[in-house]
Amino acid sequence: MIKHVGKQGDKRVAVIFREVPEEEHMCLVVYPDQLQQNLHDDLMNAIQSNKGQEARNLGDALHGITGSSGDTILNTIHKNNFMKKIRTQDVIMIPAPNQPGVRLDEINKIIRDLDTGSQAAQDLAKLDAQAGLADPDKNAAAVQAAAAVAGKPSDSGVLSDSVLAEQLMEQANQLTQQITGLQAEVTRLTEEATSLNPEIAPKKKRGRPAKVTM
Repeated sequence: MIKHVGKQGDKRVAVIFREVPEEEHMCLVVYPDQLQQNLHDDLMNAIQSNKGQEARNLGDALHGITGSSGDTILNTIHKNNFMKKIRTQDVIMIPAPNQPGVRLDEINKIIRDLDTGSQAAQDLAKLDAQAGLADPDKNAAAVQAAAAVAGKPSDSGVLSDSVLAEQLMEQANQLTQQITGLQAEVTRLTEEATSLNPEIAPKKKRGRPAKVTM
């Protein structure tokens, strides 16, 4: 798993800072494929280094890594205006090959929740419920990526079948409670309407007459 890398559309990006101060919906990125070869190699080596992978924000690591130019990589990309400010929702983080990508804004939200002690998995379950689906791959990838950036454990980086089952059961129980409440409200309203006007009372369905046995 490699942190700090993703895509914006069909462009490869390295996320230097996940959020811009006072603009949480924006981030600072660099397009590695648009850099000169030496700087490109310096950046990619820095990303894959222990210091780069341990950094919460890649920019913090680049500030202390000297490139082939003799200056720090962060200063080099800053002086040459290689850093671009774009929306976090437009960045798809792809920490591992052949794995589903996760939007950076979703990862940032989970990291904030982890920092405040919230349950990231529960938040993901709510997001999926609002979207009308539960996507185990998305849950696992998002929790894994967020926990890695935050430097906190995520139960091996994936949600087990038992945890996912519990989340789905919780959603089912919530829906059942809502249905029960609606049914009770229907009964109350029907009784109130009938007391005001008995003629509109729902007519009982007539069943088939019992067979006569000889």
